[in-house]
Order: sequence, then structure tokens, then C-alpha cells
Amino acid sequence: MASLFKKSVAAVMGLREKQEKKRLQANAYEDALKAVADAALNPGDEAPNLSLPLTSYYINSSHNTYLNGDQLTSHSSPDSVARVLRLGCRVVELDCYDYKQYSMKQRGYHASVIVTHGGTLCTKCKFKRMIAAIAENAFFTTDCPVIVTLENHCKAEGQKIIADTLRGVLGDKLYIPKAGDMITPESLKGKVIIRDKRKDDEDKDKDRDDGDESKVAKKHKRRSQEEEKALAEHLEDAKKKVEEEDPEEEVATFLRDLIYVRNTKTKSLKDVQISTLTGKEPFVTSSSWNERKHKKLAGLKVKKGLKKELSAIEHSLHSPGSSEEARPGAMEAWTRSALARVYPAGHRIKSDNYDPSDAWATGCQIVALNMQVTPEDNPLYTNWGFFLRKGGCGYVPKPQFLREGSFDELDQYASGLRTQSLPIKQTLKVNLKSARGWTKGWGMEEAPDVYCVVSIAGGPKQDRGHRKSKTANNTKSPQFNETFSFPLSVPELAVVTLEFWDDDTVSGDDYLGHVSLPVQEVKLARDLTIPLLSESLTLWTKGGGQAFVKVRFDFEEAS
Repeated sequence: MASLFKKSVAAVMGLREKQEKKRLQANAYEDALKAVADAALNPGDEAPNLSLPLTSYYINSSHNTYLNGDQLTSHSSPDSVARVLRLGCRVVELDCYDYKQYSMKQRGYHASVIVTHGGTLCTKCKFKRMIAAIAENAFFTTDCPVIVTLENHCKAEGQKIIADTLRGVLGDKLYIPKAGDMITPESLKGKVIIRDKRKDDEDKDKDRDDGDESKVAKKHKRRSQEEEKALAEHLEDAKKKVEEEDPEEEVATFLRDLIYVRNTKTKSLKDVQISTLTGKEPFVTSSSWNERKHKKLAGLKVKKGLKKELSAIEHSLHSPGSSEEARPGAMEAWTRSALARVYPAGHRIKSDNYDPSDAWATGCQIVALNMQVTPEDNPLYTNWGFFLRKGGCGYVPKPQFLREGSFDELDQYASGLRTQSLPIKQTLKVNLKSARGWTKGWGMEEAPDVYCVVSIAGGPKQDRGHRKSKTANNTKSPQFNETFSFPLSVPELAVVTLEFWDDDTVSGDDYLGHVSLPVQEVKLARDLTIPLLSESLTLWTKGGGQAFVKVRFDFEEAS
């Protein structure tokens, strides 16, 4: 029975890999990006502004990039990395582990580094193959820089292998930090940036954790400044001596010198001070939180009673210095000078996704999603549409008020974000006219019973919503002629998605394709005929036909 199960799993995985190779060879992802952009978006008279520091941009990001299916049993495949890069993603995550590999030539085991999802049944793949996939596909769709974030579990020997592999395979594409460099998406076009936790930063994190005052420590007097200074000098001398005599420290330097985005722990935003980068900093700080931790830090976690929430916000606004909690706009302020990475919670073992809207609305730049092919993944569709803007380069400037606003202005925005009371700027009107092109893909009926769900996401919770159209029965060319209105407080972040379904009460509704578009760049006041996409984010071609939607978008300014 176990053998049969393994064979079944292997067959499914093998089919996934064959399908992926076929899509890659056909340039299917690039064709979909171009077809939708040409049909629905304004071409833009000016090139996107890519001359700001990295912290000023939302960056198209993936989670556990190397997996081609679920988070427990799927394959670690270079094709999965290639797919994500072809989709325009600019942040790739690799989980690295030490591995002893037997060599017939050397007649023994030798050190190696593999990529896999630790503690699961996912297969292993050589780190070198993953980096080769990055080298070959990183700049196929756009030449904007790629950030490789390493979930690094390797000891010194493995870290040296990682460093040698990065240098050897990427060559001139690898960005090696240099003092005085201007670091922007524009200046680093064609380059690969490394994000990892440096060993010295890790030591500082441990020191910071150990230095937290416990209830017992508070009972004792602090050391004098002279004692503290003498102790610090003694520790620094001891550290230098250890480093000089520690071969592992010397080996780890090979990788440490390649790291520009330094991942550190940030457990609280209570003492955040607002600051803005110039782009010439020797490194950029970054922290990672899962979707739940982010909501808690950003103050978006639901509390009991709206009155309690409002009173807490008012208190922190009027007397921020006396509050034990962080200021309302602390997350937005923190992301002015550091990169915030948000990733899916551990329970998402099917590679499903959380809604990225909350993270974007609070200024988080690296909002990592599972990009494996899964059915009905509306958050991934939203992400695709969000980064369709600016020519699909993978870097979208944050709204000006998040980049330049004062701390008081950020507090005011964050308070409105939490209480869903931000002022309305514009109302988007979606006139859904018709659809056509289905030949197969809806079940046993002669023709589908089609309905459409029009939804808005990407920004504050008060902007999000969905409307369902009427159902057009037994037709391959449904007519709708319905208009839906969506009031928007932050239209800069809004993404509109149109999902089509076959209404089937017996076996469940069948998916018929979708398209997602950035509201700020759609063509307005004209009828548009836009191709629909499949679950894999390629053009819908089930049955050999291409499906389209006819729709019109208009903006109504707030009075």
C-alpha cells in the first residue's frame, strides 16, 4: 500500500514537472503578461521611476519558491524557481541545508548544500541547480534586480559552498556590496542581491534577547557607566581574539561579505523613529513576520469591542510618549528605512495564501506568497494584477504619503486604517458587459451557466469587497450588462479581479478563468476586450479556445 502511494505521488509530481517545462518552453507566462497589459492597461508615456531606495517599493515576492506543490510532499524543482522569475517575481526564497553526498569518483562522502523544506517529505535538490535556474531566468521578463533570500541552516563549511556557488554560477550578475554604492532598482538592474542573516547580526540579536530585563533583574541596580564601558571593551577584545583563532568565523566571512539585505529580529515597534534612506547605506535591515505576527505588530489584529480599539488609538495619538504600545503608524514608519517581509502562516500546507492587502496597506515591501499552481487562489491573482503595473518590472513605488508623510500623518492614516474610516477619494465603476470563447472546461453540460464575481483588493479593508453578477444560463457567450461601484480610499493600491464560474449545484461550481488589473493603470471610459487566465496564470486555452471578457472602467471623483 505504501509503495502504491509513493508511486501515485511520484506520478503526480512527474506530471507537474512535465506541465511546467511545457509552459516554460512556450514562454506562456510572458505571453499572458503581454496580452493582458496590451488589452487593458495604459502604455504610459514615461518609464517607471526606479531611482528611489529599495525601501520605497513594493517588491514582487515568493515564499518557498523551489516547491512545485504543497508544503509537505512536493518536489524541490529548479523549474519552480524559473516559473516564478518568468512571472516577474523579484524575490526568491531558498531553504539551505548541509548534506553529505557520496561520490564514486572520490570514493567517499563530501560536503554539499541542498535546498528542501526541512522536516517534511519534500524532495531535495542541489543548491547549485537552483542558482543556475536563477542565473538563466532572472532577467528574462525584466532586468530589475532579483533578491535571493536564504533561509540558511548551514554551518561554516556549507556557507563557504554557498558563497563559492553564488560567485561561480552568477558571476558578474552577483552584487557584492561596496561602500558608497547607490542602491536603487535602477542602479542594480541585471544584478542579484543576497538577503540573509549575518553571523554578527545574529550575535547581536542574541545579546539583545539576553539583555531584556527580567522581573528578577529589575530588582538589582544597574552597573555604572564606567563598569559598562570596561565590560564592553573586555568583551570586544575577547571577541576579536576568538575570531582570529576561529577558522569557522573566517570561512563564514566568504558569505557574509555578499549580504546586502541583513535579516534581523524585530519583536516590537514601540521605540520606532521615523527616518528615510538615501540609497547609499552600506546595507539595508530587514525583518520577517508571518501573516499573524504582522497583523499584531501593525495593530490590525481584531480586538474585542470597537470602543476599546478607538480609545486605544485616541490615547496613543494624543499622548504617544505615555503609551506602552507602539504608535498607530509605527509599522508604516518602520518600513521607511527597513524592508518588512511577510510570509504565509505554517498552517497553509496546501500552498494556499493569505490576502496580501493588509501588508501592502501598512507599507510592507516583501509580501511573500506561495506561487505554486493551486485552484481558486484569489490572493495570488491579486498579486499578479498588483505587479502588472509599471510594465511588470516587479517594483511598484509605495504611495507618496507612505514614503514622505510625517509620523503624525502616518498615525492618522493608520488610525483610519484600523477603524475603516479613511476618506473616500474615488469610486470605481465596473460595467461588466459580456464574455465569450469557452469551448470546454466546465463539466458535462452542453454549455456553462456563467456568472462573474467582481472583487477589489490590494488596499485598506474598507476598500475591499466583491459583487456577484446574475447567472447567464446555458451559453458560451453570456451577456451581463451590469454595473458595480466600489468606493476607494487608497486607489493607488486597488486591484480589480473578474472571476468567471459555471454555476453547478450538483458537483460544485467550475472555474472558467479570471483576470486581475491594477486600478490606477487601466484604460478608462472605453470598452475593453481582455483575455482571461487559467489557474497557472497563463492564457485560458482549455479545449483549444481563448476566453475573453468585455468590460468598461470609469472613475468618479469624490465630491
